[in-house]
Amino acid sequence: MDEQGQKTIRTKKVGKILIWVGLLLFFFYSYQSIIDWEQVVNPRRQQALIRVLTELAQPNLFESKTRQQVAGGMWETIQMAFLATVTSTIIAIAFTFLSARASSFWGHAFNFLLQPLLAVIRSIHPLLLMFPVVTLVGLGPTGGILAITLFSTAILTTDFSDYAQQHTSLNWLTLLKGHFPSLAFRRFTVNLVIATIIGFMGGGGIGFLLQQSFSLLDYRNASVALLAIIVSVASLDLLSRAVWLKIQKGK
Repeated sequence: MDEQGQKTIRTKKVGKILIWVGLLLFFFYSYQSIIDWEQVVNPRRQQALIRVLTELAQPNLFESKTRQQVAGGMWETIQMAFLATVTSTIIAIAFTFLSARASSFWGHAFNFLLQPLLAVIRSIHPLLLMFPVVTLVGLGPTGGILAITLFSTAILTTDFSDYAQQHTSLNWLTLLKGHFPSLAFRRFTVNLVIATIIGFMGGGGIGFLLQQSFSLLDYRNASVALLAIIVSVASLDLLSRAVWLKIQKGK
């Protein structure tokens, strides 16, 4: 290797070291300027935390009214996530077909306009999307579904497009039969979590019930809702991972 090549390598190494040093300094700066350990070690706050955890550890599992409310809220949340996932999957597949392997002038033009729009939507959390949606349709699960669908469409279109471009050996029929649905199923778990959080903003479902319980300091009922969320999300996550592994092995 000539002297110029060695100099280039040394310059790249120095650049990497400077980047890592910069990140480390930023970490320590952020740590000192944001984290307030005085609040963490405050005895009154620790006692309050112990009281809340004690209440959460005693869920009202044997109260039929609570079980019915939680079951109804969880089922509504699952429906919200499912409808948003299916709708966004259909739209994302159409966008992917038009943009992922576009070779025509119109295909390139569509992709040129689509990608900045998707980037903007991906940068906005579904909670923020709830503000214009609530203005349009009001409070309730409809607004939650629209917000999740919009955000999920941007995410899935990117995922589908990247996957199609990375696996050009797979034809569209193969992608549509197994790969895209499995990617969407993995997104279903994430959408279920988002649907839960959106409930705090008036999006309905288990999140709204959980918000009510916390507002009333009814931690025992809140604990039942939290258990339902954990069981539902964990079960779907394990199932989606199993489906994805099966698809990958059979690829």
